[in-house]
Amino acid sequence: MDDRRQGLVESDEAIFKKAVVAAAFSPRLTAVLNEAHRILKLLGAWPIIVHVGEESPATRIRLEEAIDRSHFHDHPPICIVQEGAPADVLIDVAKQYDADLIVAGALAKEGLFKYYLGSVARSIARHAPCSVLLFTEPQTKPRPIERIHCAVEYREGSKKAIKVAARLAGSLQTKSLYFTHSFTSNEIKEEKQHPKGPDAVRRIYQQEDEKLNTFIKELGALDIPYETRCLYDQSLSTTLDFTREIKADLFIITGPMDRFSLWNRIFPQNLELALQHLPCDLLLIR
Repeated sequence: MDDRRQGLVESDEAIFKKAVVAAAFSPRLTAVLNEAHRILKLLGAWPIIVHVGEESPATRIRLEEAIDRSHFHDHPPICIVQEGAPADVLIDVAKQYDADLIVAGALAKEGLFKYYLGSVARSIARHAPCSVLLFTEPQTKPRPIERIHCAVEYREGSKKAIKVAARLAGSLQTKSLYFTHSFTSNEIKEEKQHPKGPDAVRRIYQQEDEKLNTFIKELGALDIPYETRCLYDQSLSTTLDFTREIKADLFIITGPMDRFSLWNRIFPQNLELALQHLPCDLLLIR
């Protein structure tokens, strides 16, 4: 595994231009807005704050008061109140405004005083036409993002994920930025039983390390420090286990392109359950 300190060039061009921010009336609304404000400011995205519910003067006033209490108070966003199914409304507004990011936090489970990333977040993650940022534990005073983990696949979408990770790491001055690639290999299984197995396994890892570093270096100069790891995918949880191991604050992954994608390997069926047990915030790149 490659521990070399490296970096990426940081571009002044905005990666995201417009972002829909879900504003559910919950005890964590201010926290969600403040977390969203920090990230959108760094990424250069204009906020479109959306509350899904009945349009009325009282609702509008409550939403505006919530925004005034948040870090958005000096940056008046577009505010929308619209009835409908939450995921459908957020996705429709994103399409209407040609937004390239949807931001959501802990959402209320109907009838219970419990907040969780559940069915709404699952629908957004599965069906949104754009990138999605999900906060698992939003804080009114956002905590430092000290460790970012970006899972890399050798496809076009991962190039954008790498650029976003580099931009955030540079702007936030994170302590650690990790790029990983998860791979499978029948050779490793076979070589582990061979007398010269350890040497062969090291060669396989070296080859995978070279592929990952070449893929990243093709994107530009090396200005932002980062580390790379190639992970032998022994189970569906290998990538998430690494995220937990390094105590990442943000996990960045490319959205599902086909049934063989890393996203579908990590979240094969019960995405709702998986989202409830995420070790940190999740940024899904499309």
